[in-house]
Amino acid sequence: MKKDHFRTLVTSVFVENPQMENNFQFISAAVSDRGLSDKRPQNEDSYIALEQVGLFAVADGVGGAQAGDVASQMAVEMLGEAFIHYGDTVDPEEIMKVAIERANEAVYQTANDLPQLSSMATTLAAIHISGNIATIAHVGDSRVYRVDPEGFLHRETEDHSVVEEEVRAGRMTREQAANHPSRNVISRAVGAESTVEVDIRTIMVDPGTIFLLCTDGITRHIDDEEIGELLTTGMSPMTLCAHMKEVCFERGAEDNLTAIIVKVTPAVTAAPTIATPELAEIDPTAEEETIAAARSPFDSPADETPDEIVEIPPAQTVTPPQLEVSQAASDDTEQFLIEDVVEPEDAVQSEYSSSSVVVTASQPAPAPDRDLMMFGSRAGADVLPERTSGNIANTLLMPILWLVIGGIIGLAASYLWQSTNPIPQTEPPQISEMKTGNIPLTAFEENRRLVDRDPVAYANTRAASPQDAEDHYLLGRALLLSGKYFEARRQFAQAKEKLADADPANAKTLSADIAMANSIIESAQAQEIFKKEVEGLAAPARSDTNANAAGSSNTLR
Repeated sequence: MKKDHFRTLVTSVFVENPQMENNFQFISAAVSDRGLSDKRPQNEDSYIALEQVGLFAVADGVGGAQAGDVASQMAVEMLGEAFIHYGDTVDPEEIMKVAIERANEAVYQTANDLPQLSSMATTLAAIHISGNIATIAHVGDSRVYRVDPEGFLHRETEDHSVVEEEVRAGRMTREQAANHPSRNVISRAVGAESTVEVDIRTIMVDPGTIFLLCTDGITRHIDDEEIGELLTTGMSPMTLCAHMKEVCFERGAEDNLTAIIVKVTPAVTAAPTIATPELAEIDPTAEEETIAAARSPFDSPADETPDEIVEIPPAQTVTPPQLEVSQAASDDTEQFLIEDVVEPEDAVQSEYSSSSVVVTASQPAPAPDRDLMMFGSRAGADVLPERTSGNIANTLLMPILWLVIGGIIGLAASYLWQSTNPIPQTEPPQISEMKTGNIPLTAFEENRRLVDRDPVAYANTRAASPQDAEDHYLLGRALLLSGKYFEARRQFAQAKEKLADADPANAKTLSADIAMANSIIESAQAQEIFKKEVEGLAAPARSDTNANAAGSSNTLR
C-alpha cells in the first residue's frame, strides 16, 4: 500500500548545483496524489527531482490498472539514470533525446511482451538546468511553465493532443477545446508506438526564474491565467504545491495530479542549507488531506527523512563512461568529444585570419609514360618514312571519291527496290480500355469481418489506439458483440463525433450501423434478443469446426 495514504510529504530542497557554471541554486518542491475519483484508485503519475544534476520530470501513465503506473515509472527512471551516468560528459539535449527514445522502446516492448500491460504508455515533461541554460523536452499533454524574473508567464510546451492540434490549426477556439469531449485524447505518447518524436528546445535562464512541471490533473482544474497568478504571489515552492493540490481537491480532483515547482536563485557565499522534508501525521481515512509521497525512484521512502548530505571531494569521484552514440564512420564525422589542439608556445595568433593556415606546396608528379599500345603501336616501333605532299593528297581524296560513288549507287538501288516492293500498310492495333472489377471488400469491410470473427481478441488488441471514426466504430462493434454495452456506447459516441472526417464511402454505412447499435444498447429487451442471436451464430461455427476435425480424423485412419 502506498505511503501517501497515511502521510503527508512535501519535499522542499535548497541545494547548490556544483555543475552550474553560474553557480545558481535550486529551491524545489513536489506534490503527487491520485485525486478523488473512484475511477482512478491508483496513482499512475510519477515524477523525478534530481537537484544535484539539475533534472526534473513528471509523467502521466495511461493504460489502466497497473499499466500506466509501470509506464510512467519506467520513463522517469531511465531518464534519471541517463543524466546520473552521462550528465558530465554528453550534451544535455542529446541525453534527453536518446534517453526518451530508449524509454519508448522499453515501454513499447514490455507492452508487447506482457498482455496485462498491452495498452500502457505515458506522457513525459522534463527540464534540465545547467548554468544559465535550460533544456526542455516533452511528449504528450504534460506541461512545462516558466515565470521570468519580470513576472511574465510562458508556456514552454504545446500539448500533443487532438483538440490542441485543432486549436493550433485554427479549426477550434480555446473555449471550445476546454469543453470538448476529446480534450483528454493525446496524439503522442512514450511507448504508444515503436518510435516516438520528442519535442526538445533550449532557453536561457536568469536568477529568479520559476518553473512548473505538471500533469493534466493540475491543468484540468487550474487554467494558465490562475497558474500565472499563483506563481507570482511570492509563496515558497512547498506552499505553492500544497495550495495547488488544495485547489484541485476543492474542484473535484477528477484525475491523478502531480506538480514540481523549481525556483532558480543566485548563489550565496554561505554554505548551502538543506530543508528536510516535513512530515505530518494525519488520519488514515482522510484521503483528501494527502499531498502524496514523492514517487521518484531515487528518493528515500516516505517514512525516512535524510539526516545529512555527504559531499564527496573531487579526487574521490569516478568519471562515468561516455555515452556512445552510433554515427557513420567517416573522416568528416563530428564527434561529441573534441580533443584540445596543443600549439607550439612560440606560435601565438591574436585572431583567426587566412595567414593562420599554411599549406605546403606539393611537387607535381612526373608525367607517366604514354601507353601507346592502345593506338596500335609500341613505344619502340620503327618510325614510318616521311611522305611527300602529292602522296598525301591522293591518299586523302581517293577514299572520299569512292564513298560518294557508293552512296549514289546505294540510293538508286534503294529507290528501285522500294518502287517494286511497296511496304504493306498495317493498321494500328485497337486499344481496348482495361477495366478491373470492383474490389468486393474494402479495408474497412475486411476489418469489420475481422471484428465479427473474434470480437474479444480485436477489443483487447485495439482498445488503446483508436484514431478516427472507423477505428472507434470497429472497437464499439467488438465491444457490443462481446456484451460490453456501456463501453460500446462510448466508442460509438466518439465515432459519431468524427463522422465528418470519415471516408465518404464509409460515412453513410457508419451512421446507419451506429444508429442500429445504439437502438440495441438502449433497450434491455433488444439486448437479450441480440445476445441470443449472436450466441446462435457462434454455435453452428463451433459445430462445423468439430465436424471438420472428426472428418479429418476418420480420413487419416
